[in-house]
Amino acid sequence: MIWYFLLSLHFIVEIVGVLSHFVFLKLVVFQGIMDVWCRISLGMISISMIVMLTSYFLETLVCLSIGTVFEDAQCAELPIKTVLLCIHRYAEAFSIASQLFFTIERVLSIQYSRIHRSIYFKIFFVTGIVSVNAFGLSYMVTNVLFGWDGMFWLITFQLLVIANFPLMYYAKKISNTKYNADVTTYSLKRKHNLYNSYEIARSFLFSTGIYMVAQLTCFFLLWAFVAGLIFDGNHVLFPKLFFIISLIWHANLTAFPWIVMLIHRSQRERIYRVWVQMFPTTKTSSKILGMNGKELVTTATQHDYFSQLNKSWK
Repeated sequence: MIWYFLLSLHFIVEIVGVLSHFVFLKLVVFQGIMDVWCRISLGMISISMIVMLTSYFLETLVCLSIGTVFEDAQCAELPIKTVLLCIHRYAEAFSIASQLFFTIERVLSIQYSRIHRSIYFKIFFVTGIVSVNAFGLSYMVTNVLFGWDGMFWLITFQLLVIANFPLMYYAKKISNTKYNADVTTYSLKRKHNLYNSYEIARSFLFSTGIYMVAQLTCFFLLWAFVAGLIFDGNHVLFPKLFFIISLIWHANLTAFPWIVMLIHRSQRERIYRVWVQMFPTTKTSSKILGMNGKELVTTATQHDYFSQLNKSWK
């Protein structure tokens, strides 16, 4: 019975995860509050996670159609299962590579204010998208079609996730440093962009940290199985372990968009306003948050500040 309970939990996590990413696309990616390069990168990450959740959901249904809960040898022989597995493997590698690509893009955009106007940045961006796709295809072909040992890819994925964390921390640090510089150093428009960059880096730092912990947990379970500490290393029982690992991983994918949106203070405020509109109980005035997360009180000085900010945008 425990496995059917976990199966039901799987379905709930995957359905909620797909819906959560649609909310993320609607409120973050398809809104004009971030530059187009940032939104494209975020869209790549979110859509790849949707594909991962959807493909695994369909894989499970295929296995259930022949009377098995797990992805065992009998289920693996089905052609449709192989197709879905290829899609899932591609999206898995694509997602991890996209996150690293997003972090590098953020570091460059924060460090160099006019880089988006450069032809070299556009070449970098297109090259990055091609590289991310090539990485996903390489994993799919070698792991599914050629049947290479997955340990190499597991180590590669873990290294990419770990490398992403300090890079995102660096992006957060430099955006904060540049934002706190005197207005004579950076224009008000630039400071506004730096604030937004800081919030993005800050929210992704949390999500990357949780993502890394989830991947380390899955990695540890696999090593424990190889060492014979789980199921005595019996390969016949490996589909059961993989079922548990997939649940942990998909729960991480489901939480990912909400971590980003709720840590990002402006997005959190937008979500709250949407919630109040859907379920009107009490009306509260909108808050303007500063870099330190505290509410800014509307005063004449602040009015002058935003007047100057408005002029700099014209």
